[in-house]
Amino acid sequence: MQDVSGKPYSLKWVVWGLVGFGLLCGLMKVSDGAGFLAILLPLLVAFGKNKTELLVYVLLATAVLTVTNGAIAPKGMVFSIAARALYLTVAGVIILQNTGRRAARFLTPLLSIFIYVGFQAMTSAQGWQPIISYLKILLFTVVFLAFWGMANAASVRDGVRPQALRSVGLVFAIYLIFGSLALIPFPSIGKMGAERAIEMGLSVESVGLFQGVTFQPQTLGPAVAMMSVILFADLLFCIRRWDKLYFALLLGAPVLIFYTSSRTAMGTWLAGMSFVTLVFMCARGVGARWKNRALGVLMALGVIGGIALFATPQTRDAVLSFVFKTGDSVLDERERSFSRMVSSRQGLMDISMENFRESPVIGNGFQVSKSLEALDIRSWGQLLSAPIEKGVWVTAVLEEGGVIGMILFVLFLIVAFWGMLSRRAYIGACVLFVLLVSNFGEFTFFSMSANGGVGWALVFTGLALDAARLRQERQAYRWMPAPRVNGAAGRVPYPAYSAGPIRAEVSYER
Repeated sequence: MQDVSGKPYSLKWVVWGLVGFGLLCGLMKVSDGAGFLAILLPLLVAFGKNKTELLVYVLLATAVLTVTNGAIAPKGMVFSIAARALYLTVAGVIILQNTGRRAARFLTPLLSIFIYVGFQAMTSAQGWQPIISYLKILLFTVVFLAFWGMANAASVRDGVRPQALRSVGLVFAIYLIFGSLALIPFPSIGKMGAERAIEMGLSVESVGLFQGVTFQPQTLGPAVAMMSVILFADLLFCIRRWDKLYFALLLGAPVLIFYTSSRTAMGTWLAGMSFVTLVFMCARGVGARWKNRALGVLMALGVIGGIALFATPQTRDAVLSFVFKTGDSVLDERERSFSRMVSSRQGLMDISMENFRESPVIGNGFQVSKSLEALDIRSWGQLLSAPIEKGVWVTAVLEEGGVIGMILFVLFLIVAFWGMLSRRAYIGACVLFVLLVSNFGEFTFFSMSANGGVGWALVFTGLALDAARLRQERQAYRWMPAPRVNGAAGRVPYPAYSAGPIRAEVSYER
């Protein structure tokens, strides 16, 4: 899984990707966001020459720019309209290109989300603000299908290079992690200001928190957690050896999360890394020698990290201060409770449950809140940017879809995880798990114009890497020497294309 340089990724692709993204941000800076239209050029090249790697780059760039710090890349109405039009174009073109083709088997279960979305489309007619619900359903559908089509193209098209896909992912990992670390000495850009917090409707507690290259701390933390999970899973399942660049990015992730003071992000990061390790322990198709060696290193790092965190009273107090958000003060042991830890979300959870009781069977409408019921709509801008803030995904889904909606949503999760894990799409499954865990802090699962869009972009990027890995394994399996039969040697025959699991255990260690 390496290129001729001995690297599992192309440094040339990474450098050019960073330069291109920097130029795009510069054009947006001097044109108040209108420079984003320059991304249409690489999009046309991607379609004209069937460059799936370039298509992945364009979609990831769009998703990341949506949540990028306004001081780096200003965004106006032109960007908002152009980004939505780009997603619509990609979804339409890819669907037309793949009409009649068989979709990758591990991607098909994800389409079951539209059973839940379809139910919400019916019930939103009697919800708090139907027109906003329908616009958000349309946005979710278009963006989801664009990302889904991107991953499917990576799976079914010939000539998609794993090194190029991995390089595209590294471009945005470097931007989010190293770019944010570089802004630590520049608080005027890297920290949330009071004016910006008021504009976004955030609490005063957000003022002064580190936001890095994103537009708010609650975006940076989960995005870095999901990106680090992709890197970690790619390292274990695809690259299968230690790499310095990956190691540096993975070390920078928890540092950034600590700076954001986001407990949700830290919990998401810990849960994600643990889930990747668990899946790796149970994974099929990974050589025993690499698995044993990697698990030994990971166990040693976990023990060392645990000792380092709790070795001294100072570090223990720092951990408790982070968990309970007490600043420099020290809590009495009687005050260290789970209810205090979740107190910042308890109010939103209580409101969601109160609204759920008003319509417990079918809910109150997709991605709207009761405050929008009396909204006086005067412009399209109000409809496109109607903000909502809800608690954990469990109470939010109950509020929006009622008991029936919750059943459909849970069924989607079961089908999606079973479909991916049983067909060895391990990276995508791990990132979807992290996206779900991050929604225990803030419900952004369907917020495609902000955190949710980045989350789904990373889920399908992980699935594209899975597709590349499975294709290489199929090719290696096809030409694996067969046992001698009656004194004659041959090649192992392999059936027509299938994205399902390979039954033979094949190891590709170095």
